[in-house]
Amino acid sequence: MWWALGFGWMLFTYDHHGTPLLFWLTLAFLATDVFFLALRIILYIFLSAAFCFCLPCIIVFMHYINSQERASEAEISSLPKYRYEVSNGDVGQPDNRACRMIPMGTNGQDFSTERVLRIENADCCICLCQYEDGEQLLLLPCDHHFHSTCIVKWLMLKATCPLCKVLVAPNE
Repeated sequence: MWWALGFGWMLFTYDHHGTPLLFWLTLAFLATDVFFLALRIILYIFLSAAFCFCLPCIIVFMHYINSQERASEAEISSLPKYRYEVSNGDVGQPDNRACRMIPMGTNGQDFSTERVLRIENADCCICLCQYEDGEQLLLLPCDHHFHSTCIVKWLMLKATCPLCKVLVAPNE
């Protein structure tokens, strides 16, 4: 309201013949103010339209992300656990190191055999770190192995293998 009164006073009652520079400077500031007011209104209209039209798409996408199946605690705890062990190779060949996955006592009969890894496959594909001696690994049904902490975090979000997308515990 004060802006409209000032603008009307400036145009209709101010004697601009005595100080023309002040008049044009004030008029330039008022024109700039009108420009930014119009820009703000256009921006509000654009953002309101974008919000109204894009919000349903965002809601559908978030619902899809949230509906992804997570692995249960029972499914995660039933995965076979292994301890990673690196043993030095032959005395004459230091490059010939053997990497093994030694089963832990809670695995059961099906996963009680020791597994041998090649050195180039002895890394976690989630955190991209090499396995270190003594770390605990989990083996998925698709025979992919990961650090236990990394794969548990993953399975809390999705019940699939990060590499091949096979379900951890398919519904029978």
